[in-house]
Amino acid sequence: MNNSPLCSQITLHVPPLMWEQFRHALQEAQAKNQEVIGFLFCKHHQISDQAVRYWPQAWVVPTVDCYESQSVNGLVLDQQFHLYLLETYLEEGLDMVHIHTHPGQEFPIFSTIDDCYESQYAKFLANRFNHQLHLISGIFDETFQKFQFRLWNQTGTAFQPVNFHPSWFALAASESSTVQETDPIFARQQIFGTTLQNQLSDLSVTLIGCGGIGAAFAELLGRLGVRRWTFIDPDHLEASNLNRMPGATWNMAEQHLPKVEYVKQLIENIYPTDSEITTIPTAIENIEASADCAASDLIVVATDNHHSRQVAQELALASIRPLIALGTHIEIKPDGLPRMFCRVTVPPLGGDWCLMCGNIINLQQAALESASPEIGNLATQAGYLKSVPDPAVFWLNSICASTGVGILQGMLSGFLSINAGLDWIYEFPESKWHKTDPDALTTSSCYFCGLGD
Repeated sequence: MNNSPLCSQITLHVPPLMWEQFRHALQEAQAKNQEVIGFLFCKHHQISDQAVRYWPQAWVVPTVDCYESQSVNGLVLDQQFHLYLLETYLEEGLDMVHIHTHPGQEFPIFSTIDDCYESQYAKFLANRFNHQLHLISGIFDETFQKFQFRLWNQTGTAFQPVNFHPSWFALAASESSTVQETDPIFARQQIFGTTLQNQLSDLSVTLIGCGGIGAAFAELLGRLGVRRWTFIDPDHLEASNLNRMPGATWNMAEQHLPKVEYVKQLIENIYPTDSEITTIPTAIENIEASADCAASDLIVVATDNHHSRQVAQELALASIRPLIALGTHIEIKPDGLPRMFCRVTVPPLGGDWCLMCGNIINLQQAALESASPEIGNLATQAGYLKSVPDPAVFWLNSICASTGVGILQGMLSGFLSINAGLDWIYEFPESKWHKTDPDALTTSSCYFCGLGD
């Protein structure tokens, strides 16, 4: 069998909550000395000329009555069940990931029977459907700790290894150093290990909103080790920004420097020669901005309106990318005392709830914000939209941004388990953290994240 390369980098990225559910179903279906099989049905995204990422939209684990035969020697699906899979998922243009187990705890090896069956099935898919479908096959030991994946070409004559990531980020967890261990920048954070530092160095982040919270977030995460950024914001610096924008100067405000260029300078001040930064001085609705979001490892939205946050959430859902939403709120009570809040929200990757069904975004406000200028003016006059910007202070923005960076470090390191998502709200002057129960954010049906499908 020819295993010559088809493309230089193929990635299968499964959200951790989905993988946990899928693996549990496979383990429940396992019986002693019998193989089991499961299917992921995926979309794919051409990240670059040499890189493709697959992410699942649905999964199926057959029950006992879905097999014609099931033993240690192999599996044969019931033909009616197989037809159901073809009509339900593949007719919709989804690629198939075929996963099965082998008994024992040794590193699993594809057998000659696997080679023969999968080669024929790859050709079957190519001939059966008008649109080009791909077959990825995966094999695990019975503990699901050891595995390998491969992508077949459509003639069934060649395959290529696939990188498998059942995690929030499709990043390598190796100890091989991409960061110089003697780099003095990170001398005081070596306690967290070289794996984290390498992951931070490899991580690509799209930041939507380069204002007070976004700029602070970029500065903090940049100093932790992130060098690869895409900045999206249509606004320019003004004098009113100087109270909350780290490193911003009167000269920048007088020149009306684009905020994306200002934040770019923050990162280049840390990494003068080895940063990778793309600046997009336009709104997130722009097609170019949307494409960059899908190619990033992480999307962060730190804007001050509901519509841009809704668009960011929709992009994260469409491309199955982790999303961190940051925001603050200041109000004055009738007795003249202030109430201040900051909120950090991380919806679960690939399921259960989103910013919309969790009621974290006001869809009525989002609709008004995206309306034509004429309607916007009428809404402002009627009091539905604010006529003055929200109040903001640097220290509250910094609490929000710092917490977001800390949560991201916990996600990368694994010491913070948030597969069900996270929604934290800080209240001042009470100095209290409120942690929303993720189950309370889930609704039975959601137009956006598809729970009702």
